[in-house]
Amino acid sequence: MKRSRVLPVLVLAAVSAALLAACAPSATAPAAALPDPAGYRPADVTVPVPGIGAVGRWMITKDLVPATWLGEKVGGRTLREPINVLLIDRGARTPQEATTRLLAAMRAAGYPPRGGHSTGYWGEVGGQLYPMLPTGRGEAFSDAPFWLPNNHGRIFGPVAVEGGYAFTGAFSLEGVRIYPTLGHPYRSFQVSREDLADKLNAASVYKRAGYVEMGSRLDTATETTGDHDGRAVLLVAGG
Repeated sequence: MKRSRVLPVLVLAAVSAALLAACAPSATAPAAALPDPAGYRPADVTVPVPGIGAVGRWMITKDLVPATWLGEKVGGRTLREPINVLLIDRGARTPQEATTRLLAAMRAAGYPPRGGHSTGYWGEVGGQLYPMLPTGRGEAFSDAPFWLPNNHGRIFGPVAVEGGYAFTGAFSLEGVRIYPTLGHPYRSFQVSREDLADKLNAASVYKRAGYVEMGSRLDTATETTGDHDGRAVLLVAGG
């Protein structure tokens, strides 16, 4: 490799390693035992979604509280992370088939599992928590590497429903911050939701079927959901 190319590569490697350390605190050991997800009791209002059931409005952390972008602030306010994607697969006959079809759809849409993200999140349906996909260490579904701005998210399920299986998801656009501290600052919830929905609709068995009002827009003195409009996009896969 020419010397002129060595320095940029080394800088990129150093920044990538630092970003990975800064943005994946889930890799560190917890200070105390984590609560049992089986004992989770919803602390917030759920939303009745036809074809799925009572859906929780927020992505849930391993501490069983609503996710807040790893403590990042937006205008000095806590950023709450909403569930903004809903998927129903009427073609899957087993949980394994539903998961396989979902993973294939995400890859076809340009959102394969990629490393460099925090993990350990849950989604709530019917008062029960469902684990996240993808399942790899430090992975989320993303349209670009973590050292670049990227649309990314997690999907929860599968949830057995009448005529198939369902999933919920939380997707967002993150930037890359070098100064004053390394990190992944929030950029948008809507941009990522619409990008994923468009690409799934164009390249997979999942097709757009409208929006569900989740009542999850926050704009108070202490909390915000950024540009989130309170809705989740609904996509349905037929038989």
